[in-house]
Amino acid sequence: MSTLTILIVTLSLAVALLGPVPAMLERARWPSREPRAALVLWQAIGLAGGIAVLTAAMALALAPLHSSPVVAAILFATNVLSGDLTGGLGAAHLSLLVIALIMTARLAGVLPVTIWRTWQARHRHRDMVGLVSQPWPAARPGHGHVLDHPVAAVYCLPGRVSRGRPRVVFTTGALEQLDDGELAAVLEHEHAHLTERHDLVALPFLAWVTAFPWFPGVRRAKASVAVLLELVADDRAARAADPAALASALARIGRADTATPAGALAITGTGVLLRVRRLLDPPRRSKSWRGAAYAMAAVLVSLPAVVMFPW
Repeated sequence: MSTLTILIVTLSLAVALLGPVPAMLERARWPSREPRAALVLWQAIGLAGGIAVLTAAMALALAPLHSSPVVAAILFATNVLSGDLTGGLGAAHLSLLVIALIMTARLAGVLPVTIWRTWQARHRHRDMVGLVSQPWPAARPGHGHVLDHPVAAVYCLPGRVSRGRPRVVFTTGALEQLDDGELAAVLEHEHAHLTERHDLVALPFLAWVTAFPWFPGVRRAKASVAVLLELVADDRAARAADPAALASALARIGRADTATPAGALAITGTGVLLRVRRLLDPPRRSKSWRGAAYAMAAVLVSLPAVVMFPW
C-alpha cells in the first residue's frame, strides 16, 4: 500500500470520525433502542478516530523511509541508534515527526492524568460524604448516605472496596420528594451504574474531549455517551423495579438545578424527557441495528491495523 493511499485512507477516516459520523450518530434514533450497542460503536469511533489522526501524521512524517508507518518507525529508530540523529529524515519531515509525537504524547498522557484527577476528586468527595452525611431514615426502604440540602439530588460515587466503598448519595430534598416505590427504583438505577462500572466507560471520552476539545465530534461523543449510560442504567433498573416509578422519580427530580460532583454519576442530567418516554413506553429492540453496530465497531477498530501494517 503506497504512502499516498495510506494518507488518503487515514485522513478520510479521521475527518469522518471526528465530524460527520458523530453528528449522524448523535441524531440517529436507533441508539435509544439499543444503547449498549451504541456505546460500543461510540467507543470504536473514539479509538479508531484517535488512531487515524496519529497514523496520518506519522505516515506523512515518515514517508521518505517506507510506505508503512510501522516499518518506517522501525527504520527511523534503527537509523537513530546507528548514530544518525535525524533518522534519515530531512528538516521538514523531522518537524512533522516532532508534531506527530507531541500529538501522540498528548493523547496518551491525557488519559492517565484524567483518571488520576477523577479518582482523586471522587476519593475526596467520598471522605466528605462519610464525614457530613446523616443516618439513613429508618422509615425508608433501602440504604445510602444522606446530605442535608434542600435541592433534590441523587448520585453515586463508584469505587473498589479496597480503595473506598462505593456510595449512593441522596439529599434530604430528594428524599422528601420521592415515595418508597420511586426511591427503590432510583436506588436500582444507581446500583446499575456501580455494578457495571459506567464510570470507567465514561473516562476515555472525558480524556478525549480534554485532549481535543476543538473537534465537534469529540464533544458530541462525550454528551451522547453520558445519555446512553443513563439509558443502560434505566433499562437495568426497570428489570428490578417498577419502570413507571423510575419515570415518576425522573419527572420529579430529573431536572433539578444542581451540579454533579466530579467523578460522580447522577440520575439528573440531559435526556430526561427521552428517558421518561422510554420507561413509560419501552422501545422495540432491534437485532438488525444491534448487529450492524457491533459489526461496524469491529470494522472501525480493525481498519487502522490494516492500514498501518504491511500486508
